[in-house]
Amino acid sequence: MEQHNILIISEHKTDHLILSACLERAHPMRFNLVSAASIERPLEALMAPDVDAVIMAHGAQTEYLLRLAQKNNVSAPLLLLLDEADDELVGQMQEYGAQDYLVRGQLQDGLVHRILDYSIQLKQARDQIRLLSKRDTLTGALNRLGFRAHLERAMDRSERYGFKTALLYINLDQFSNINDHYGEADGDLMIKSICRRLTNKMRSTDSIARLGGDEFAVVLEDVSSTGDVELIADKMLKSIQAPMILSEQQVTVEASIGVSMFPDDGKEFSDLVDCARSAMQQAKTVGGRIIRYSDQITFAADGAGSLAAELRTAVRKNQFELHYQPRVDLKTGELVGLEALLRWNHPERGLVSPVEFIAACEDMGLMKTIGYQVIQHACGALSWLKGQGIVDVDVAVNISFSQIQDDRFVDIVKDIIARSGADARFLEFELTESIILQSPGAIKPLMDELRQLGISFSLDDFGTGFSQLSHLTELPISALKIDGSFVKDIPGNEHQEAVCAMIIEMAHRLDMTVVAEGAESHEQIAFLKEHNCQQVQGFYYSPAIPLQQMPRFVEQQRAKRHDLLFS
Repeated sequence: MEQHNILIISEHKTDHLILSACLERAHPMRFNLVSAASIERPLEALMAPDVDAVIMAHGAQTEYLLRLAQKNNVSAPLLLLLDEADDELVGQMQEYGAQDYLVRGQLQDGLVHRILDYSIQLKQARDQIRLLSKRDTLTGALNRLGFRAHLERAMDRSERYGFKTALLYINLDQFSNINDHYGEADGDLMIKSICRRLTNKMRSTDSIARLGGDEFAVVLEDVSSTGDVELIADKMLKSIQAPMILSEQQVTVEASIGVSMFPDDGKEFSDLVDCARSAMQQAKTVGGRIIRYSDQITFAADGAGSLAAELRTAVRKNQFELHYQPRVDLKTGELVGLEALLRWNHPERGLVSPVEFIAACEDMGLMKTIGYQVIQHACGALSWLKGQGIVDVDVAVNISFSQIQDDRFVDIVKDIIARSGADARFLEFELTESIILQSPGAIKPLMDELRQLGISFSLDDFGTGFSQLSHLTELPISALKIDGSFVKDIPGNEHQEAVCAMIIEMAHRLDMTVVAEGAESHEQIAFLKEHNCQQVQGFYYSPAIPLQQMPRFVEQQRAKRHDLLFS
């Protein structure tokens, strides 16, 4: 049985004696007492890696210690020891980071053990969330969030010590054909295999990130010359091109690589990424496979046929459209919501997935305009659904950080709602954790103003960016969406099961509707039902579909419920 170290901070010997005896009576023995009557170095004690939870007697230094812990992101749960339950005091201390409390005179063994167990489990889940927030669940490589943090640190080190850093932007050619021909499972196997191959060609100081479906980025630190970088890139390209076996067939895939250098090609994160991406697009266009960025690259942002030019045209001609993924009540099987998902109806390529263009749109500053188009379409969808007799169904729209920053955001939303005639009570704005963390103080007044219109809020991709769970209690969030990465490996992965169950329980404690994303199997649905998850969306019920197909989906669900009732 794992032993958990409990730090007790109190000037009263009685507290230590009572709590020590209480912890010793736990069966099985799982608590080890670490006492500190007074702390000369409080931060060191609170941040000690072997401390799993802290019980802190309320006193003159409590607020200072809590603020200190909060400022330094102390991960150990902090529990207050009070003379009596005081709701006002508890509320104030929770704002400073206290997780729970105990009351002297009410220290029953079962209660103390239960609160400690729950607090430690929550800490473990939170630690796991932080770990996973920067990693791609399929490959284990860095995700976009982790990539940005790593590249910015590498750029800082380059500037400090005077060496160069190279960025390789890698895109697989015609990878969609692999998924279409062999299926997504084999496509995932190829992605994992290529990630391993690229990793094997890296030095220990280098790093790899998966930016999207078939896109990777490799950061090479402390490089001496462009020639050395191109040599490494060539080795990586050859490793990608080596044959592999999929479904008992030998398969090969090609790739295009763009190279940019810090500080030569840009001193800001976005500039360096834009240069590498432009070089990669040029490599794809001319068939050069590996191209080093330069000012002479014809694939410039305003060049004909460039991705940038095409995206600007797409915005101008309103080539973006929405598909809607149903959100289903797990108890009744009824449609309760839709998530509006963006698609680019390219005049030559047909429907293009957002993984291929969202990042470029964000870098180009187009997401604000596209975002307003999406809200407009979603409000139109609400009115259309009402005309089809489909009522009491929320339509959820993803909101970008550029929209949040727009001073006109609320006024524009008001205007869209008024012109569309949509009932704002069924309009839901989805915010990601990373967006909230960029401006946690400024976002609440904005959310409060939008709530006055009837709009509700959900927290999307939960677990992929939050560092302070306290934000959940401070913002008017009514629904919590569990990121699909936490659902993918359940049941069967005990750790993922524990994390998922913990998130569901936490959502219930906060009186939030909990929605699981990415459910694909009957076993996943059974697990989510067992743990009282309320709603779910994923391929088990339906992929994202055009709005016109929604009445048919509703009829199919009604037929399934009827069959279950009379079977």
